[in-house]
Amino acid sequence: MASYLWKKVLLAVPTILGITLIAFILLQLAPSDPALVSLTLDGTNAPTIDEIQIKRHELGLDKPYIEQYTDWLKGLLHGNWGNSYITNEPVFDTLITASFVTVLLTVFAVLISMSIALPLAIILVMSSHKTIRTSVELISIFIATVPSFWLAMVGIHIFAENWSLFPTNGYDSLYSLVLPAIVLAIPVTGNLIRVQRISLEEVRSMNYILFAKAKGLPIWHIIYKYMIRNSIISVLSLLGNYSRSLLGGAVVVELIFSLPGLGSAVLQAIQLRDYPMIQGYIVIMGIITILVNIVIDLLYVWLQPEISIGGTHES
Repeated sequence: MASYLWKKVLLAVPTILGITLIAFILLQLAPSDPALVSLTLDGTNAPTIDEIQIKRHELGLDKPYIEQYTDWLKGLLHGNWGNSYITNEPVFDTLITASFVTVLLTVFAVLISMSIALPLAIILVMSSHKTIRTSVELISIFIATVPSFWLAMVGIHIFAENWSLFPTNGYDSLYSLVLPAIVLAIPVTGNLIRVQRISLEEVRSMNYILFAKAKGLPIWHIIYKYMIRNSIISVLSLLGNYSRSLLGGAVVVELIFSLPGLGSAVLQAIQLRDYPMIQGYIVIMGIITILVNIVIDLLYVWLQPEISIGGTHES
């Protein structure tokens, strides 16, 4: 397991370098001069050519592109990601704080989605009542097509304003993330139910499940020890994809609930052309995505150690 993790980390290094290169190139392709943008944020001053040249020198924009990239890369490695044009605060500190909220929101959404999807998928597979199965199928189809922004507005109106069960906006504690996480999780849950059901049906037809039933093992024991564990692999693939999309899709939910996450930070940066913040966002989202991939791969190996790793079997 340790060697497998080390290989994944080594493979991630060139990927991260590629992400930093893309972020740097995007800054060079920006339609506005970063020096001019940083000098005109107040919207009142019209900087002179000399002031712009001085600012370009301060930002290192008068250096060759290769030197600019290497200096910026060294800064990234030492935690110096530059300062925001808007707040003049370190980009790294701002993004780390914002990513904490976004990652927590995504993790909560994934846990909620799995805790709903798995029991409903088991009901679909094991229930002998056609009415129950049809109802669950209709629910899964409906929630998979409901837009997150509509769920957010309905959730705020009912659970926050009318019933006062959750805060309407802002981030004070983990409890502030519960309603946004539910909103983010519901559309994903519908698709997970269908995938989990298909996977459970495939496992249920395996010989070892029939043998376990013939031995007279309790049905709950068969479901927990054999069916869930062996059906979760295909769900993990989908869950990994959804985790990455949830990180990006959290932008709308964060805006509606006024959460200080990555989505809110990058949207403000794009609107105000805060280029250091945009660059940092690209890099940190790339790193988070790579970490998600590594975690999913490690879960594969943990759940099924017999999965081949690098041409050998984990013992």
